[in-house]
Amino acid sequence: MSGDAIVTIDGAEGGGSVLRVAVGLAVALQRPVRVVNIRGARKDPGLKAQHLAGLLATAELCDAHVEGARLGSREVLFLPQRIRKHKLRVEVPTAGAVGLVLQPLQIACLAAEHDVDVFIEGGGTFGKWAPPLPYLQHVNFALLARFGYPAEAFAEREGFYPKGGARVRARFFRPQLRGPLTLEERGPLEGVQGLSVAALGLREARVAERQAQAAYDRLREAFPDVGVHIETRYVDTASLGSAVVLWARYGRTILGADELGERGVRAETVGRRAAERLRAEIESEATLDVHMADQVIPFLALYGGSFRCREITDHVAINLEVVERLTGRRPEIQGTRIAFDPPR
Repeated sequence: MSGDAIVTIDGAEGGGSVLRVAVGLAVALQRPVRVVNIRGARKDPGLKAQHLAGLLATAELCDAHVEGARLGSREVLFLPQRIRKHKLRVEVPTAGAVGLVLQPLQIACLAAEHDVDVFIEGGGTFGKWAPPLPYLQHVNFALLARFGYPAEAFAEREGFYPKGGARVRARFFRPQLRGPLTLEERGPLEGVQGLSVAALGLREARVAERQAQAAYDRLREAFPDVGVHIETRYVDTASLGSAVVLWARYGRTILGADELGERGVRAETVGRRAAERLRAEIESEATLDVHMADQVIPFLALYGGSFRCREITDHVAINLEVVERLTGRRPEIQGTRIAFDPPR
């Protein structure tokens, strides 16, 4: 690693995303970073199990020197090295989101000169305030693959709150990414696909089918000329749970949405909510949905590009601040259009 000065980032706002983006970019840029006041604005500040799992996995990937890697820590120093690992094994002792563990690894592996295989034991493939694994597969990974950064992931076992217990294998292929990542036009809408998933214990109540049918009916009502196909699936899990993940495929982009089942909420309501979320994205002028908008920002900061989103969320705004601190690059923002010039 070069002798660059340590970049200090205030993590008081933005939850764990500040840490994830910061350490991922630190590896991609080979630049040391210190994150202070981690989750400082939360009533329970400091590192939680899922934040720690992602931090330790990213550190192991590149043999980083890390200080402050413990539960409850509010400050982390992260000094990355070159990526030499080809395989990682990550343990998540709670129902912490697998998708959030993969996020810093995805950014970090931009610096890899080989494929990287990741096996995650534990955690949840579906959870609140986190991208479900099918969203990563069919939106995030699928979109970045179009620009030269393919990745794949599949669950050997799904996980829901509170026990988690997922088993997930992922692979980040050696990146051939070339910028800019320009997403100015959607292209034609090719169809809507989705997955309605539920634990085996909910099969008798036909939860997966009811979720899927409600989402299908709402989407067909809103978009009668669009083909809609939603797969149903029952899975063996340690905790009961259900979810719906939907994605609209366009010629030049993909928009996604999801909804998590909850105790006391009817399956039909879960399906309709997922459909309404996707409907809001489709009826906007967005070229990326609100969740992919914040996830793509580190890549645009490195390679240039542009997109439009339905709204600039707090996560988008905070990630823009993090990438500016680490890269020195500031985007042009016009309304809900965000653009980074290609690096020189």
